Amino acid sequence: MISLPRFVLSSAAFLAAAGGTVQAQGDPAASAPASKSADLAALLASLPQWSVSTSVRAGYGYKDNLLLSYADEERSAFVRSGLELLVLRVPQGKFEFSGFAETEGTHYFSARTSDQESKVWLQVEPAYRLSDAVKVALPLTGFYYDQVFDVSDTDVERRVAELKVRGLMAGPTVRWDWHRAWWVEAQGSGQRKRFDDGANDGRLGEGAVRVGWHPGGRFEARVMGAQRWRTFDRRAQYSASGRELPDTALKIAEREWEARAGVTWDEAGHWQTSTRLSLLQYRDNGSGYFNYREQKVGQEVEWRTEAWLVRLGGTASRLDFDVQKAGISIDPPARLKDEFTLDVHVERRLSVRWTLYGSYFWERSRSNDAYASYRVNEGLLGLRWSWER
Repeated sequence: MISLPRFVLSSAAFLAAAGGTVQAQGDPAASAPASKSADLAALLASLPQWSVSTSVRAGYGYKDNLLLSYADEERSAFVRSGLELLVLRVPQGKFEFSGFAETEGTHYFSARTSDQESKVWLQVEPAYRLSDAVKVALPLTGFYYDQVFDVSDTDVERRVAELKVRGLMAGPTVRWDWHRAWWVEAQGSGQRKRFDDGANDGRLGEGAVRVGWHPGGRFEARVMGAQRWRTFDRRAQYSASGRELPDTALKIAEREWEARAGVTWDEAGHWQTSTRLSLLQYRDNGSGYFNYREQKVGQEVEWRTEAWLVRLGGTASRLDFDVQKAGISIDPPARLKDEFTLDVHVERRLSVRWTLYGSYFWERSRSNDAYASYRVNEGLLGLRWSWER
């Protein structure tokens, strides 16, 4: 969808790399270093300094479980529209800049609880190259989500929560390309989240290290380790039996490990796959009532041509809770949950500006706690208009 920025960036990189090759192989009389440097500088200077891409989309769809409920699901047709904007500054020196904005709104025609959902995401990322191998960046992100979920504990009393959350996130990132095939990246970030009801307001911190390996043009692998901390403004700890403990403060620590591998299967780049494996450990600072361990696997297959894009993805995960129990029997088993998703996306490019797209999303949550189980299907057909400069 966004082809011009990639073309400009790759062209600049190619020209910079090609300077030495031309000097070594060209005619000696025509390849004087001073002349070549001047020509290369003129070519780079002639490239657009800024690149802007935007797209507007709208579609019509149907969703059969708006609140992710165990029973008495709400179903509705909907319209969904969105806007994306990408701004890039072509790297012509040590300074780089990119900005991305996305907004999306959904209106449900026959929802009983809430007929609106919306989200806004804004991110700017200034970066500075200390050398050819080292880059420092400072991503700054703001976001807003408005969604509704069924949070009922029993089927006798139904409780629905409208989750409106807004936040700010910032975190310096340092990347070191220490070898032609290897890179390492370290990031520390801080985040502030606020909910309309105030119940889950808090501060989050994260430290992450990523290592990547890119031996050739058709394979890339990376591993990541991250540690996260979350301090709630108002939430209290819970006892092992699930009772709130007054005059306590809840804190959460997460550890996550992830491995990813991407493969391009043909020289033309039509077929690509991506595989990821992850392990997450979630711990509280009290009785361990919220503790769980999540194992997750994801797979994506993509086929792309000049006019078509077909993407098929799926995930499967298992959550094992340490303390929480399923049910209220004499000796209930530990609570567990299996989650599965399937995502199909198809695009047909109609012209330079217009693209027809369709998507289907399926999610299944299965648990030995019946009230945590649900199934949802969503289908969407839409049209997108794109513009680049």
